[in-house]
Amino acid sequence: MANFTKTDLAYKGYKDSAWPDDDPKLTGKPDSTMLNRSESYEMVYFINRYMAGKTWKQKGTFNKIEAYLKEHKADSKSHAFWRAELDKNFKLN
Repeated sequence: MANFTKTDLAYKGYKDSAWPDDDPKLTGKPDSTMLNRSESYEMVYFINRYMAGKTWKQKGTFNKIEAYLKEHKADSKSHAFWRAELDKNFKLN
């Protein structure tokens, strides 16, 4: 899996309110099926997993995916929704 951390996130203002038993780095899975795009740990985990599935490793790609997720307006959508959106609409330049 890609190994980026919250220090690699380009956007500021993320919350870091995960309880230890809610942090996917500790549990090995997301805390719910919904992606909270305001939580740094959820964004990092989701993007790292998505990139690993594509065998992408560049930090620039990590930040482009982050921007895509932050800029596209959608209310509280599932991990599956965002994976499908990225598969359909995200393009590497």
